[in-house]
Amino acid sequence: LKATVSVLYWFTLFNNMSGFEGDAAIRYAVVANWGGPGGKPQLLAEVCSCTVMNVPHITKIILEKIAPKAEDHKISYTYDKFLFHIIVWNKICFLCMADQAFDRRVPFEFLENVKEKFHVKYSDRWGSVTTVKELRDFVGELSKQLEVANTGSEDKIRMTKRDIEKAKESIEQNIETLLDRGEKIDILVEKADELDQGARAFRVNAKKIHWETWKKKCMMTSFFIFLALLVIFIIVVIACGGFTFKKCK
Repeated sequence: LKATVSVLYWFTLFNNMSGFEGDAAIRYAVVANWGGPGGKPQLLAEVCSCTVMNVPHITKIILEKIAPKAEDHKISYTYDKFLFHIIVWNKICFLCMADQAFDRRVPFEFLENVKEKFHVKYSDRWGSVTTVKELRDFVGELSKQLEVANTGSEDKIRMTKRDIEKAKESIEQNIETLLDRGEKIDILVEKADELDQGARAFRVNAKKIHWETWKKKCMMTSFFIFLALLVIFIIVVIACGGFTFKKCK
């Protein structure tokens, strides 16, 4: 049992130290063109961090296959447990080989960065760069970009920036929501004021109507009392023989 544990310990330690089988990464990168004899592909600058010996040969076969359509485009090819990602730009091919488990977004971002660095460095003569010797100083830049892509430092910075942007958008949305709520509260206050004013007007009108109704009621009551007294007076006058009241004396 102790021997088994010891073997597993050293195997795990070696696997973690090697970082090849355990961690998905970009294994190979190259800048190439079709400037060789008879339009054959030639590898101008390449960096390799894997033990697959025939990668350059496979790369040349792929480049020969896409040579007839060497216009600007992006494409990926599968080989064994790897993926070959390609960007063709101005008759220059930027290619990398990565593990299939590796996020496909990262290799293409790596190739875009390499393409940008290449364009900046050789912008005045990129069309005439046709030999390995001319791109010997670009191998260091290619290796540096490969290390950055595999360590994910640039991707982490980008994700952090994305998180900051999301936080800013969230804050802006929250502020907008608060402003909307404030506007809604103002509208509710205005409506409450309008309702309060309406209630006051209703009370005033109700009092006015009540007063008018009471006046009319008093006038009608007074009129009927006056009418009743008038009728009684007429009856008394008739019964008493006229206004001299001869019969009632």
